[in-house]
Amino acid sequence: MAKPAPSGDADLATHDESASSSPALNDAPRHGGALLTDLLIEHGVEFVFGLPGGQTLALYDGISHRSGQIQHVLVRDERSAAYAADGYARVTGRVGVCDATVGPGTAKLPSGLGEALGASIPMVALVSELPARLAPHRYRSAASQALDQVALLAPVTKWQATVPDLETMPDLVRQAFREASTGRPGPTALFLPQDVLDAPLPPELIERLRHAPTPAGSAPARFGRFPAFRPWPDPADIETAAGVLARARKPVIVAGGGVVISGAQTALLSCAEQLSAAVATSLSGKGSIAENHPLSVGILGSMGSPAATAAMDAADVVLLVGTKAGSGPTFNWTRPRTDQTVIQLDIDPAELGRVFPLSAAVLSDARSGLQALAEFIDNDSGPNPDRAQWRAEVADYNRNWRSDRDTERASNAQPIMPQRVLGELEAALRPDDVIICDASLSSGWGGVYLEQIAVGRKVLMPRGLAGLGFALPAAIGVATANRDRRAVVLTGDGALGYAVGEFATIVEQQLPITVLVLNNRSLGWIRWYRRITFGSGWEDQDFGDIDYSAVAKAFGWSAERVHEPDQLRPTMLAALDSRQPSLLDLITETWTTPVAAHQRAVDSGTTTGYGG
Repeated sequence: MAKPAPSGDADLATHDESASSSPALNDAPRHGGALLTDLLIEHGVEFVFGLPGGQTLALYDGISHRSGQIQHVLVRDERSAAYAADGYARVTGRVGVCDATVGPGTAKLPSGLGEALGASIPMVALVSELPARLAPHRYRSAASQALDQVALLAPVTKWQATVPDLETMPDLVRQAFREASTGRPGPTALFLPQDVLDAPLPPELIERLRHAPTPAGSAPARFGRFPAFRPWPDPADIETAAGVLARARKPVIVAGGGVVISGAQTALLSCAEQLSAAVATSLSGKGSIAENHPLSVGILGSMGSPAATAAMDAADVVLLVGTKAGSGPTFNWTRPRTDQTVIQLDIDPAELGRVFPLSAAVLSDARSGLQALAEFIDNDSGPNPDRAQWRAEVADYNRNWRSDRDTERASNAQPIMPQRVLGELEAALRPDDVIICDASLSSGWGGVYLEQIAVGRKVLMPRGLAGLGFALPAAIGVATANRDRRAVVLTGDGALGYAVGEFATIVEQQLPITVLVLNNRSLGWIRWYRRITFGSGWEDQDFGDIDYSAVAKAFGWSAERVHEPDQLRPTMLAALDSRQPSLLDLITETWTTPVAAHQRAVDSGTTTGYGG
């Protein structure tokens, strides 16, 4: 089977291995930090997010002398640096870069790196380290700020290395980017001892680097973007998978984050239309298909649409693409059922068949794999089932779901219903706006009640570790990447409390970020779960009423508190059009949830699992 030509991906079209060059090393200063800066530039890095310590100042000095080529964005917390690099990577297709100082700075990174690892987001963390001679004194921080940093970050990174000297720095930096952007993407960590960063570059090393050609096949510009390569599937595997799909009467495709990462939306749509397959997505896969397409049934899972649930229940064949089949989209691993035929396409061989028994497995990048499937199905002249009835069923699922959703989104109840907030937000958005949802219920509201009609990464959600406090710092990365695009943060009052300090960063950078706070004066998910499992009580775990509009104003934001549903539309439009940091503190209903299983459990007096 012939492989189709690459389909014009803008990121890959810029790869020119012959155009890459060795570090510039032409201007002062000439120390390890300057060399590291030039190595970042050769990988196409434009922004580094972080917070300095004494051990990282050589890097900052190097960046300051390359201000026309690379910029540092100063945040207020190292955890925010990782989240900002993550957000930047998700919307640009470039490897995100963050930095942290030794010890307490590094200890803040696991939240962000763990999110990137679980969500397959390519990042490079530049982590300073004490001089090598102090290694014997790491025990209980006998050397100030000492910590076993490699052991700390190993579980939340794809690859780690310590730079022992200046001579090996270029190779290790290039390896960090190569590991981050190839295969299944993920974060890497590069540990940089202070004595290496501060060390002057020997003249002979400068001369050698200036004239050294880039190793063949490892052009840094390629590895600064992702996916760096697109592995092609085995034709025999494609033929087997296509044969199973061709016989399906009611096929469903579940598209995960790998479809968006790969830019496989066109190939996905081709497959879906040829097969009349309903397309459900995970939260991370939102943007794989336009959600107003007749075959789209929305988000699948515990925080998903009834249309996706109904389609999955009816399916006879399920194709999983670019998804780790985690507990959320597969209902805690109860769907697909054991009597359904499952096919899986993934770039990570460890994922194939890890959760569900498979009738066919395809090891491939999502885009090249779906292109191959579409081509094979298109050329197959064999008989196929008539799926007109299946299309009609899918249309009914969508009609019923949209009717219920739109009724909820029109609610005039007070306190404001989150569903109404999402309906008003959808009406106020422009096609190129980006929504960044925080973890917990905010992801459910944004995933299910906001219909995305343009493909691509327009709605971001933390689904790796799914930790609170992601959205505001991730929005820094999103807005830094393109200041002409408006970034909207959808967060709860509990999540926002994790990242309030970044209000200052956003004002100083004058980023066009609008924050919508679904303020229910509690940790919503916990409130629901304790009601279901433990009954009444535990109210002391709710929060007091914090006026986040007053907090934001103290940082120099434009802010307003909103109580009335009919105030939503004008205040949103004003905030979005202001092109300045703006916050709306929305007083929302406490006892409402996008987790259908939670609501059913309360209504029926039964219990349910923590994840719904």
